[in-house]
Amino acid sequence: MKIITFWGGLGNQIFEYAYMKWLQSKYPKEKFYGFYPKIGLSAHNGLEINQRFKVELPPKTFFTTCIGYFLFYTNRLLRRLKWPLLFTCTHLNQHYKACFHCDYWQDKKYIHSNFNLKFHIDKLGEKNQYLLDLMKNDNIVAIHVRRGDYLATQNLSSYGGICTEEYYKKAITYMKSQLENPFFIFFSDDPEYIREQYTYSQMLIVDWNKGEDSFYDMFLMSRSKNMILANSTFSYWAARLNTKCGIICCPSKWTTHHQPDIILDNWKKITI
Repeated sequence: MKIITFWGGLGNQIFEYAYMKWLQSKYPKEKFYGFYPKIGLSAHNGLEINQRFKVELPPKTFFTTCIGYFLFYTNRLLRRLKWPLLFTCTHLNQHYKACFHCDYWQDKKYIHSNFNLKFHIDKLGEKNQYLLDLMKNDNIVAIHVRRGDYLATQNLSSYGGICTEEYYKKAITYMKSQLENPFFIFFSDDPEYIREQYTYSQMLIVDWNKGEDSFYDMFLMSRSKNMILANSTFSYWAARLNTKCGIICCPSKWTTHHQPDIILDNWKKITI
């Protein structure tokens, strides 16, 4: 029996789903269950992956949920004491035979070469349909600027100082050198900041996909041939699920501390 934790935002949930698929191929005879902790899903829009994509999540039972909560909180204590995590597999210890698996699994090795997800789209709406049609042009550049929780004190030390104004300036300059008459479409959780910082003649700011509808930003970015990513799993998966895949710019590092091995070889790394 193996219990896989699903937590974090939508991008992290996709990493966790990819890891589960990888682990299932490694242990085809095992029974898999899901653990869905409320505290781990409360920061964003809750459990989304099964609403936004055509996927089947592992079932849960009262027994497996009890095990999940016990080990989830026990591991918090063990980490503080700097003791080894019992019965738990993480990306650091890689005890794949363990019963409980709890991490974000941000590593290319857990993503099969044929891994793919199909978006579950009911109705785009007029504005999003217009954007989708616009994405058919080869000179479109989708730019993701994440601020919001990345500006919080507890996150600045890990995610701050990477996708700076200098980073976006360099990435945009590179796009201009590669594309004829590029048109920039900005996706951000802080559209007012975008309006203050960027005044290109050929640009558009997507400011209507909010809350649970923010998923549409990932879908639309995945339809743009060219992209400038933030150090965010949200735009990362928009790029990985990209159906056109032209020029993709990304920061040369993802965090200021641990560097997950997730950047693809054909992406253009922008160093600041």
